[in-house]
Amino acid sequence: MANRIMLLFLIGISAFGKNKPLLIGGVVVFILSFLNKAYIAKLDKNIFLNGGLTLLMIWMLMPLIEAGNRAFIDVKNYLNLDGLIAVLSGFFVVTVASKGLDLLNSNPSVLTGVLIGSVIGVTFFGGIPVGMLTGSGIAYLIIKLFKGLL
Repeated sequence: MANRIMLLFLIGISAFGKNKPLLIGGVVVFILSFLNKAYIAKLDKNIFLNGGLTLLMIWMLMPLIEAGNRAFIDVKNYLNLDGLIAVLSGFFVVTVASKGLDLLNSNPSVLTGVLIGSVIGVTFFGGIPVGMLTGSGIAYLIIKLFKGLL
């Protein structure tokens, strides 16, 4: 029951903050919460993760077809400081996010914390809701840092 109240709270905040992805996601999960628990347990969370990442990849690759016949990938663009930093940042973020995904799966309090932080950031500070895995990866790094210092 408390989980449904939390979902309703998130749906309300997302409606107030005009956060359509969270609103739709919250409503879908709220509806799923009324289905047979055995059926829900059989649903693989990776289906939703892979589906979301696939849609995100499609969005990221759209400039390739929008560029037309122009050379979108030009090696000269990456042989400067901006290009090299962009490549290294992309590598760093996806590597850290993979560690964050492991952390999310093993520690429910991290999942809840990253979710709440993401909702607050998107709803009240104009953030973009694609940072759950990155946020969990940063949490992973900070947790490892603090545990290493203690």
